[in-house]
Amino acid sequence: MRRFRELSVTAQMMCKALAALYPMLLILGLVVYFFLYPFEKPLPFAVGLLAGSLLSASKVVLLEKSLVKSLDMEGKVAKDYTNLQMAARYFLTIAVLVLAVFFRNVIGLLGTVAGIIALQPAAYIAAWRIRKLQLDPPAPPSAEP
Repeated sequence: MRRFRELSVTAQMMCKALAALYPMLLILGLVVYFFLYPFEKPLPFAVGLLAGSLLSASKVVLLEKSLVKSLDMEGKVAKDYTNLQMAARYFLTIAVLVLAVFFRNVIGLLGTVAGIIALQPAAYIAAWRIRKLQLDPPAPPSAEP
């Protein structure tokens, strides 16, 4: 919990939005599964959605950590470091998707993809909440003579 509080307000809001989206996506996915795929078991979808949501939350944390660390570096080194971290996050995403494909009886691919894609709505929800709560006040206009 301490590590969560060390994150920026934006990262905390995105993780909270992902947590709030999980039950909504779970209910929506289970309804779709019951009507379109009544012969499939819904547990792999739920496990896949959990895996994708956890991956998305970890990608938010990794992104923030890499950006904070790169601010203390020189220009070229910071650029190389952030590019390496971006590649590592993509590799992590690919690894989770490959695991979902190989263990499709345990981890549902559709749920995993839904959890990964939930990162985008979570970002919009976090930005809206931050603007609404005025947690990120706009910069004061610069006074030009």
